[in-house]
Amino acid sequence: MSTLSEALESRKHVLSARIEEIESRMKNAPESRLRVSMRNSHPRFYEMNKKGDSTGKYLATSQGERARLLAQSDYDKKILPLLKKELNLVCTLDRLYKKETREKEEFFSGPEELIAARMVPARRNMITPITLDQKAYVEKWLAESYERKGFSPDAAEYYTSSGIRVRSKTEWMIAEMLEKKKIPFYYERPLYLQGIGTIHPDFTVLNVKRRKTLYWEQMGMMDDETYRENALYRIEQYILNGYHPGIDLILTHETSARPIRSKIIEKMIDTYLLS
Repeated sequence: MSTLSEALESRKHVLSARIEEIESRMKNAPESRLRVSMRNSHPRFYEMNKKGDSTGKYLATSQGERARLLAQSDYDKKILPLLKKELNLVCTLDRLYKKETREKEEFFSGPEELIAARMVPARRNMITPITLDQKAYVEKWLAESYERKGFSPDAAEYYTSSGIRVRSKTEWMIAEMLEKKKIPFYYERPLYLQGIGTIHPDFTVLNVKRRKTLYWEQMGMMDDETYRENALYRIEQYILNGYHPGIDLILTHETSARPIRSKIIEKMIDTYLLS
């Protein structure tokens, strides 16, 4: 992700958090306003309850907390619309920047790809470009054939919109989200790990922008002790083989009491596969 894009994303998070904090605080904020006057260099505080009230009710020293709440409420009411306005501007700029970047990347990522793209098909088919354009790269990445694991006769049947069968409702949610966001992926493609042998990661996925392959493991029964121990051992083996969480490995998990939310799945895809 570019420096500008990172800066915009960071500012969006900061603004959203501040807006959420203020809106939460304003739910219990007093309706009245605070007036401050000075007498002999000492501030005196008045609470104004009615519209048009220019004097207000005097707040004694013992009511300092009430004065503080009124001051904070007045501040929040003034700053909130400004923060929302800035957030809207940042989101618009981020959207336009990403659109421009995405459009450029859809055509070429370097002069060598542009030259190949401008050739007539008959000539282009006779050469081997030093780098593939994005479309050709994805097609090549998806061209691998492999033998998938079978399903037991009594296994539940979950099929994605494109007809891929998966083993659980959560895996179906992940696969559907990947397809929706046009993320190339394999389901249960074999991967050899030294020390454990051949495993079948739930999903092998491609970050197209970075041309980077990642593995996604959805650990769905973490409240089962045996399953949990096996899952932790598997993660250790990934790390020992050079696949690190957050870099080469996407990890999601759930228990029967706390199933994963689609919002979490989407956030993982946006973070690791679309940036």
